[in-house]
Amino acid sequence: MASLVLWLLSMWTIVPFGETARILAIEPVAGKSHWYFMSSVLRSLTEAGHTVTVFTPFPDGNRTNYTEVDTSLDLPIRLNMDVMQTIQNLGEPFKLIDIMSKMVRFYCDANYSNRKLADLMASGIRNQYDLLIIEPLGFDCVSYLADALGVPVIYSIPSPMITFSERLFTGHLSNPASVSNLLAYHAVPGTFVRRFTNTVLLTYSLVKTRYDQLVTLFTDPRPYDLAPTVNPSIIFQNSHYITESSRPVTPNVVYVGGIHLKPAKTIPKVSVYYIISM
Repeated sequence: MASLVLWLLSMWTIVPFGETARILAIEPVAGKSHWYFMSSVLRSLTEAGHTVTVFTPFPDGNRTNYTEVDTSLDLPIRLNMDVMQTIQNLGEPFKLIDIMSKMVRFYCDANYSNRKLADLMASGIRNQYDLLIIEPLGFDCVSYLADALGVPVIYSIPSPMITFSERLFTGHLSNPASVSNLLAYHAVPGTFVRRFTNTVLLTYSLVKTRYDQLVTLFTDPRPYDLAPTVNPSIIFQNSHYITESSRPVTPNVVYVGGIHLKPAKTIPKVSVYYIISM
């Protein structure tokens, strides 16, 4: 309930009370778990009367106040992946950090290559939408779109806070002695060894991602690398106080964990005859 109140109050700071917003939403990653969270946030907004236009790789049809733009041809769909191969490639934190910048750059390029999005940015229309909702990637390529459209930004993060991007998103950096890294194997750094490895992981991730950004900026710059920064007004994060250890958060971070979960159904009745026959 507290998260819902904060959510509504935050929306009122962007859109005047009693008015509905014209929202542009973009899901930049073609992963179902990412889309489940984003689509649930958007469904709540459309049910509240806001008008949403969303670029998504998982279209399921337009409805009242809701329009989809199919991006499935622009993004690689991450479905039916081999679990063991995925764990081998992405399960080791340092290996994941090493390829993160390339992955982020690939998704940024893929999304901006969409013709309808490119036409929207080239149109120069700055009053077509009231705000932008988008899932942020490892580094900022969102500001380019937000600055072109002249709209405030809301981040939709389908996981707990991305540790090495926390300062970029909020201006705050959690203390590694008390807050575990998103990629750490422990929930609480309760020992000296855990605090030390947590600090090493944070330091390496910050230095490595920043180094990769500088290299690409000087060797192969993109227009979004040079755009002025547009900081998020609100961050909707898939976290909840009962599932995540206590940690300091900035006022614009709103926990909405579980918003994508459907109400539990009753257990169907099973006849005695069916149980005996089994």
